[in-house]
Amino acid sequence: MICSKCGKPMRMTEKDTSSGRDIREYACDGCGHTDWEERGPALWQILHDDREEERAAQAAKAADAQAEFPEAGKS
Repeated sequence: MICSKCGKPMRMTEKDTSSGRDIREYACDGCGHTDWEERGPALWQILHDDREEERAAQAAKAADAQAEFPEAGKS
């Protein structure tokens, strides 16, 4: 990130993904200005949501199979 006050490159001082969003904080060594940016969903949130969708699809598929062959589940 480039400092909006002096135009020098800023260094990342913190990265927080605990909210499910990728939020990064920066500080400028030249003038002391600090800033932050939100870079979108955190990787762990994307993977979690994908895993939940996959589990829901598998459950729906199992329910469809059970409805189609109700005798298969009985012993």
